[in-house]
Formats: sequence, structure tokens, C-alpha cells
Amino acid sequence: MIRSTTRLLLVLALWAAAEAGAKEGYNIWSRERVHRLHQRTLQEPHNTQVRLLLANAYYEDGEIWEAKRELRGILELVPESPEAHCNLAVILHAQSSLSQAREHYEAALAADSTLVEAMAGLGVLLCRTGQGRGIELLERVLACEPGRHSVRYNLAVAYHRAEDPLRAIAHLEELLACEASYPGGRAAMAQACFARGLGLLQAQEPAAALAALERALEYDSSDDGLHFAAGLAHLKLEHLGQAEAAFEAAVERNPEHVPALHNLAGVCERQGRLERARELYEHVAQLTPHLDDIEAVRNARYDEEYLFERGASASR
Repeated sequence: MIRSTTRLLLVLALWAAAEAGAKEGYNIWSRERVHRLHQRTLQEPHNTQVRLLLANAYYEDGEIWEAKRELRGILELVPESPEAHCNLAVILHAQSSLSQAREHYEAALAADSTLVEAMAGLGVLLCRTGQGRGIELLERVLACEPGRHSVRYNLAVAYHRAEDPLRAIAHLEELLACEASYPGGRAAMAQACFARGLGLLQAQEPAAALAALERALEYDSSDDGLHFAAGLAHLKLEHLGQAEAAFEAAVERNPEHVPALHNLAGVCERQGRLERARELYEHVAQLTPHLDDIEAVRNARYDEEYLFERGASASR
């Protein structure tokens, strides 16, 4: 996939690439292009520009092994070719050969520090492996080319993983303003707002937390944890009716959501609906055999710390 006729670079579909080499069907014109360029390389074996074109043609035709072989051949002729290093890194990255991909990205940038494709690829790779320099590289890419939506999305994901939801939200806002249906954009925004809401809950700022959680629900109402968190915020604000509705929504999506069931029972108890509260506590008791009796169930505590613990477990 040639990004430009001057740079001759492959384009990496960052973090969402289909398996390298997958072809939807045989393309006779692509095959003809490979044949034509191959003939030119026989006539001009030292013409690296033609060989880069051939490597791209092989890649587009799904002949990944041939593309890699051609790129390595270019590097034998010109060991510092930034385009060959970058294109080889893109292929290796898509094949999950991360250590080799990193070496070639870094070699490309050592030869040409302005090579945006190498910055983007290396930035994503480093973010995925939990190394902070990745965020710096992706920010540099956006400074050069603000319209790169895939980079902005990946940067938002990286900030979310780095537990910086405000920066994640800012990048996602800009992304969705430009492309409202960007794949995964709405789900990512929901998770970033969720993380922001949890942080505010932990900081004992329930009103601000509720605003963030309700915004998250606008983007994704399917997550039972989001409804549970919103219920906690309402509960802290003494909005018993809204808290009940939020806990009910969590249970509707997950009938065995013990924290939501427990807090729903507590709300019913505070409203004087003791029979309903008893039924809910008994249901919780069935789901939590480690608790000895109804009184132990009633005195259990399920608040925002449960959500933080769940998030920590999911990230391991």
C-alpha cells in the first residue's frame, strides 16, 4: 500500500490491522504490475526505487514473503534506506515480530528522523508494550499531520491505559468530531469517561462523577458496570429513585451482578420496602456462599472500590 509516490511507504492499520497477507480475491492487474516491475528489476538490479515499488506490489498482491525478501535485498544494497527499513518494520509489526519491527523502525528514524510512518508505527508498538516513549512519538506524528485519525485513536487508547482519562477524552472528542463513526471510537470514549467517573467517585466528588458516567452511558449503555457506577454516584447524592433505576439497569444486563443487587437491596430497605429488600439479600446470599448468613450479606460493602479492583484484575 503506497502512501505516496515519493516516499514509497506501506501504510500500517494501527492496532486494527487485518492479518498480514490476507487477500479478498485474485487481482490480475496487481499480478501484472508485479510481473512488470520484476522485469524492470532484472534490467536495473541496483535501482532501489524500482525495487521499493516491487516490494509494495508484492505486499498489495498478498505475497508477504516476497515483499520481505525484496526489502531485505534493498537493505543489502543500501543499509540505511529509511523507506526499506520502515516498510519491513510495518510487515514485521503486522506479523507480531515486535522486537524485529522495533529494530527496523528505529533504523528508519535514525536514517530519517522526519519519517512520519516510522514514528507512527514505533509509537504504537511502544504503547502496546507499555513504554512511555510511544506516547511522545504519536504526539509528534499528530503535530506533523493532525488529520491522522488512526494515530489519534491509538494515542487516546494509550492515554487511557496510562490512566490519563482527560487526555484520552480530549483526543477522542477531536476524533469523533471529525469522524463520528470511527471504528471503536464511541466504545473508547465510553471507557475513558467511565475511568474519569471512577476517579471522581474515589475522590468523593459524586456530582462531577455522575456527569462523567452519564456521558459514558450516552456512548455505550450496554456495560452493567457503568450503570452500577452511576447508581453509586446517585446514592452518594441521596438520589434514591435514580440510584434504584441505575442498579436495576445493571441487574437487567447482568442478573448475577452481586454489587448492584446488594445496593439495590439497600435502597429498597431505606425506602421501607423491606420484603423486596429481603428477597434481594437472599438472592445475593445464594450468589455469595462465602458469606455466612443474611446479616453478613446485609453488612457487606460493594462500592467504587469494587470497580477499581475489577478494573485492575481485567488489566492483568
